[in-house]
Amino acid sequence: VMSNFDHVVYNSVMEFANHWHPQESSLEQPGGEVRIARESDAAGISRLLRTAEGSHVHVDWRLPVDWLGLPSFVVVPGPREESGGLISKFFSLPERLTACLAATADPLPAAWVRVAAVARSEETPGLLARMLDMVEPALRETAVSQLGWLVGQSWPNRWLPQLGFEMSNQIETYVKESFDLPPFQSPPDLCIRPARTSDFGQLAAMETAVFEPLWRLSGETLAIAQRDALCFDVAEWNGRLVGYQLSSSGPYSAHLVRLTIAKEAQGHGVGSALLAAAIRAYRRLGLRRVTLNTQVDNLTSQHLYQKFGFSATGEKLPIWTKTI
Repeated sequence: VMSNFDHVVYNSVMEFANHWHPQESSLEQPGGEVRIARESDAAGISRLLRTAEGSHVHVDWRLPVDWLGLPSFVVVPGPREESGGLISKFFSLPERLTACLAATADPLPAAWVRVAAVARSEETPGLLARMLDMVEPALRETAVSQLGWLVGQSWPNRWLPQLGFEMSNQIETYVKESFDLPPFQSPPDLCIRPARTSDFGQLAAMETAVFEPLWRLSGETLAIAQRDALCFDVAEWNGRLVGYQLSSSGPYSAHLVRLTIAKEAQGHGVGSALLAAAIRAYRRLGLRRVTLNTQVDNLTSQHLYQKFGFSATGEKLPIWTKTI
């Protein structure tokens, strides 16, 4: 199962925004020169994400400012604003940005588009093309071979095929409105316990063994996620880590961010035991519902979730990928 996107809690200088009203446009080359985003661009990027006609944030427990200065985080400046009076004598207004795009890998060899925004919808195709032309070579230099874009709203969909992306999958949201548990049988001697910092290396190795590159989480990401996790449990069986679950919280609800089971332990009830432990934790905390996301072609996971009373909502988000 893949982690959130729409459940990232983004409460700092940049607010999650994803809205766009499509208009006809051409493939012109608007805006200034594409350049690497600098620390001084933080305020301009924040404003762009709040006001752009098309914006996208997929940060996975981080903030866009964490990637400022990387060659794969670029901006397109717009005209500099001028201010009159005393303000202009003492303060310089931040440079107005027309567009931005950041793509990062964690871990290699696949990367996600983490941040993207275009101020005016009619400039979308040209600006996205120019920014990707600068970002993709930078990604290749760090051994990235695949770029993914999890689209939360429809504004990029029209242009992504022209930019070399193909729709490769979809994720669908499931929901459970009660915390009752079905009958299930855990493996003998299975131990469910809270995750420790010392576990992250083994969990990252499990991610590599279980998932294709685009869907993996690194040990560093798991360490960051632990800070804000509602609950984060691992399963030990015969002295080995064989799975984990990571959950986050929202208003009156939980979100199952991740449920990963080692290949050799699949089909033995480890997933059921971890999911049951998570649901018991939600119940102790007084929460009322739980959601999760899973790929539409992950039939094994869907069977488990349906067994535990989860229902598909019909809400699906497309996964676009590009070989670079």
